[in-house]
Amino acid sequence: MAFAAMPTLGQSVEPTKSMTQAEVQAAYQSCPVGYYSGPRPGKTRYTKDDYLWVVTLEFAAAYCMPPEFIDKTLKGAEAIAYKLVYEGSENCGFGGNKEACGRRTAHGFEIYYKSSLQLPSVSKTKYNYRAFYMISSSKHLLSGHKIKTPAEATAEVAERPGAQARFSTQGGWGLVGVKGPKPVWPITALREIQYIEDLLPGYNYLSVEGSMGYFSNPRGEKMGATQFVLVLDKLGETRKDEERDLRTDYGHVIYLPEPFVVKIRQVDKQGDQAFRALLKQALPEAFREPTPK
Repeated sequence: MAFAAMPTLGQSVEPTKSMTQAEVQAAYQSCPVGYYSGPRPGKTRYTKDDYLWVVTLEFAAAYCMPPEFIDKTLKGAEAIAYKLVYEGSENCGFGGNKEACGRRTAHGFEIYYKSSLQLPSVSKTKYNYRAFYMISSSKHLLSGHKIKTPAEATAEVAERPGAQARFSTQGGWGLVGVKGPKPVWPITALREIQYIEDLLPGYNYLSVEGSMGYFSNPRGEKMGATQFVLVLDKLGETRKDEERDLRTDYGHVIYLPEPFVVKIRQVDKQGDQAFRALLKQALPEAFREPTPK
């Protein structure tokens, strides 16, 4: 089964006169640090962009980012690139139906923040890649008979380069709806996929992923959240989000601009609908409309 098509997140190229390379360099590649290689009016050659971006004015000025990416209400990070991410392999046979196939989809946030910003972390690792299940690999077709306990799995990879968590193995990052300084709607936990220190000059890079479908929770929608944030727990934190104060009880908070969140919620809703369609295909009897008496 193919999941429903998601809205295009990258920027489209408007029909316009093609620029020469010199004109492209003058218009789009004259910033002091680097440049954005995605589609821009007049460019013939570009890198396809599947992300939804939001950036600060400073970051845009450093990398010649399109002005439509800029939002002054982004706080706590210099740039965020969002896209729908897919688990590394597709699985079939849901509900005993051989043709019911699908793969987990998730929210993917790639965060750029200043390397001078000191965030609470559980290690000093400068690089990791902790989400093998998100990588497309032939290994997903090979399974062992012995199922390792979480402790055994952790011990096995503990010394592998890139296996150490930067922020937290428990807790860590999350997406939360807030009302003033009060967290009222925990949307999803965000698992650490990759961390690279100084990926760009002066900027650290972090990618996280979290489950989809919770933006459509009717109970959550009634909580009256007025803003959505990415939060990092303080080390040792055990309280629920609803028991904390946004101003004092987190290690870090990233305030997401409203237009950015609106688009993410649209993606979330379509992903949830695709999952429900898979369930209907896998378990048709459970979703069959009752016959009128």
